[in-house]
Amino acid sequence: MSDEAIPAEGSQDVAMEAPAAVGFLDTLNEENRGNPSLQKFKDVNNLAKSYTHLERMVGADNMARPSENWSDDQWGDFYNAAGRPEASTNYEISLEGQLGDSTLEAFRESAHAAGLNNKQAQSIASFMDSSLDQMQEDRKAQAETLTHEGELELRKEYGPAFDQQLKLADGAARQLLGNKSEILNEIELADGRLLGDHPDIIRMFSAFAKEIGEDKIIGEPTELVMTSEEAGRKIPEIMASGPYNDHRHPEHKTYVAEAARLFRIQSGEAGQA
Repeated sequence: MSDEAIPAEGSQDVAMEAPAAVGFLDTLNEENRGNPSLQKFKDVNNLAKSYTHLERMVGADNMARPSENWSDDQWGDFYNAAGRPEASTNYEISLEGQLGDSTLEAFRESAHAAGLNNKQAQSIASFMDSSLDQMQEDRKAQAETLTHEGELELRKEYGPAFDQQLKLADGAARQLLGNKSEILNEIELADGRLLGDHPDIIRMFSAFAKEIGEDKIIGEPTELVMTSEEAGRKIPEIMASGPYNDHRHPEHKTYVAEAARLFRIQSGEAGQA
């Protein structure tokens, strides 16, 4: 009898094959499995070693360099590693107070979105604050210069009647606007001047005063002072008159003297007498 084992009746020869080895990439989802960056790792241990090395590098002085292809999450990780606060409200910013609360709140949100750390945010906010101070000082200086130039312009235009014309303009504004006339000294124009200091506004209310009646504005019968402009309009009338041009006319000297007076008023060299 042969020593070879005889298979039992009805049994089948079954070839026992070892299961195929499964790589760690095969355990990942399709998106990560196809990532070229992971193809170089042979197993999970290699991947873990690389990751811990990267953490040490990021935690040290050698941070990963940003890339244009980074995702928002990668940028977020980079900003956080660079010291960005967890939330915009966590910025500790100390200022002199020129920036309003709403402006500072909006800045904090922008700074957080831009990935700034607290030192960077403080530096930029301080610059904004000091720049605002300088802008306000420059605006104030500009307003003072323009107001002075406007006054000189009106003094030249009104001549000796300057003070009276300002009084009439102010009276007309009060009569027409009532208590609201104060807004003329409250509203700032784009150049920093007050609305009531603008020469055109003064001219406008001065013209209204003439329409209303100067006596009603001032409150008592008043001898109005002639402006330089009015004197300039009157001179041609005097010089074109018969008495002025006829030296034999009994009022010739009177007309010549009046013309001379008007010339002085026009130039601002003399009063009305």
